[in-house]
Amino acid sequence: MPNPITVYHLPRSRSMRVLWLLEELGLPYEIDSLEYLPGNFGGADYTKIHPLNKVPAIKDGDMVMFESVAIMQYIMDKYAPGKLAPTVDDAEYGPYLQWLHYGESTLAPVIATMMYQRFFFPEEHRSAATDKWAQKELAKVLGMLETQLGDHDYVLKSGFSAADISIGYCLLLARLAKAHDQITDRIQDYWETLTDRDAWHTVSKM
Repeated sequence: MPNPITVYHLPRSRSMRVLWLLEELGLPYEIDSLEYLPGNFGGADYTKIHPLNKVPAIKDGDMVMFESVAIMQYIMDKYAPGKLAPTVDDAEYGPYLQWLHYGESTLAPVIATMMYQRFFFPEEHRSAATDKWAQKELAKVLGMLETQLGDHDYVLKSGFSAADISIGYCLLLARLAKAHDQITDRIQDYWETLTDRDAWHTVSKM
């Protein structure tokens, strides 16, 4: 069993992806909970870990890294090869990588736009037109996900994978952004399937 990985964490942040993965894999970890200081999470000391004071970051021995999906790939490649991902010669490997990165590359920016327009920007800096665009765009990208899901429980026909963790976190963000009109019944069913997993129940309380 490897030594515990330190995960720098804030509730409801992308560090949930890393913790969820570690729970699913049964790997040891320690949590360093950061002080909530918008724009400067963790304060000056944490800047040495992540120069932008964002989460997540991990420390594995002397190695420090950030970017949630990159961390997921690192952990799986180093400590859990063959788990929660198809092998490179599997027909699902390409689609797996696509959907693993879809969460952060396609879903997250649109949802973040909605959150800034609805909650983070001062009223005088908000744009109804931008929010309307984000609503339409989110409906479009969730439509892609709905098509991929089809009649199976997870994004891959072979079952649950790290791609579902990447996407699942973004569905939490969509709920926080109050994107209720864009969350179809099929997407809601998928969300409920993901959040019925024991690992999610553990991480959601952190």
